[in-house]
Amino acid sequence: MSASRSRVRSLWFAAAAAIVVSAGLTALGAAGARGDEPAVSPDRIDDAPMTAGDSFSVVGNFAWRAFVALNWPSQSEANERGVPDRAKSLGDPGKRVWETFKSDHELFEVGDDGRRVAPSPWASYDGRNPCGVDNRMKTIATFAPFADFNQPSFAVGEPANPLVAQNGAYTRYEIHFNEPEFSTLAASGWSQGRNLPDETHPAHFPVGSIAVKAAWRPLSEADTPAVLARYYVESAEIVDVAKTLAAGRIVCTKAEVALVGLHIVIKTKSRAQWVWSTFEHVDNVPPAGAGEPDAKDAGAPYSYFDPSKPKKLWPPLGTANTMPVDWTNPPRLDPARMQVVRRYPIHAGTMALSRAYWALPGVKGTVWEHYMLVAAQWPTSAAPPGPDNDGAFFPGGKDDSKAAEESYRSTAKAQENLVNTTMETYLQDLPSSCIACHQALSNARGRDFVGILASVR
Repeated sequence: MSASRSRVRSLWFAAAAAIVVSAGLTALGAAGARGDEPAVSPDRIDDAPMTAGDSFSVVGNFAWRAFVALNWPSQSEANERGVPDRAKSLGDPGKRVWETFKSDHELFEVGDDGRRVAPSPWASYDGRNPCGVDNRMKTIATFAPFADFNQPSFAVGEPANPLVAQNGAYTRYEIHFNEPEFSTLAASGWSQGRNLPDETHPAHFPVGSIAVKAAWRPLSEADTPAVLARYYVESAEIVDVAKTLAAGRIVCTKAEVALVGLHIVIKTKSRAQWVWSTFEHVDNVPPAGAGEPDAKDAGAPYSYFDPSKPKKLWPPLGTANTMPVDWTNPPRLDPARMQVVRRYPIHAGTMALSRAYWALPGVKGTVWEHYMLVAAQWPTSAAPPGPDNDGAFFPGGKDDSKAAEESYRSTAKAQENLVNTTMETYLQDLPSSCIACHQALSNARGRDFVGILASVR
């Protein structure tokens, strides 16, 4: 992408932001007709068509509309999983739509004998729970001990590092699947490790499939009411490290957790290789570029950065404190706090779109005005995905000189930030991006970019 085109896009977004700030939901003329008009609605946009003009604005708005719709309060009945409560507004309390999607522990249920079993039907909360509670209770845990403590890596089936916040708590991770994606995984037997797709018999997930991955920071007494008011906070059953180590088995406890990061992946009619977007809380780390919000301006602490220490990633990847945790290397009772920075600025147009959404009635004044779109990535080819097809996506493409070493290598410029500091803390440098990771882990093996299949045996 040339510098001149980047400046044009940035100017467009700045203008759009100004219009929205001054006129609320005023239509943005031709932009609205293309599907990139900011709006607060329980309904997301179904597609980001390739004929819709500037993909930065179209895909960015597609991502924000999905964020708003998926964070709308949900209906509570089992047969209404994933259905928004239209009697409520975005700022009202209640479980969010994505939280009522099937969780990873519901999909990959394990029986009493330790073997995977078929998950319960979509409209059901039946089945075993890793914390031993009813599945209606929010649970951030897995049947594989401590798996929810680790970030993903580029190595198939191998976790990466944990992430310890400045309050000394291990960040916890969970994944949820909407009905089309869950049903495909369950009905095929793939969730049980049966009939797994490969390069010869590749998977084909239906249009409308959605996966959401969340990062949560357990709270402590240091989190004052003023701090809590800036986050979406949930009460959840999570693994209690001290009790688990003492008992020699997973023991959970109820804790308050704050949402700090959210990946959203959606397969659409025009984007067969999925549309990828990632959001973060604005207080996670200091800004890396002009126009990015800074927690200190609001008098709030950073979740993952200590201003008294050097502004660099610490500890170094590969050292003891960054090793994946499991029973052989269990979580520590008093782990070293990690120093996290954002290594590359957020795209100026992406940042301007977040500011446009923060100004909208329905977002302004709620916790959701403290979450920002960090990056979006989309395929630029309509060809159906195959093991060697990464979609000719933005930004970057296949580097044929490295094809023998890895299935994808980004050629994007380093200033494009395509990772989430809470989920890919040590993967911020090239060649890292959403599709890069999922191409290498999943699609190159015939699994339609669905990363969760990389860990299934």
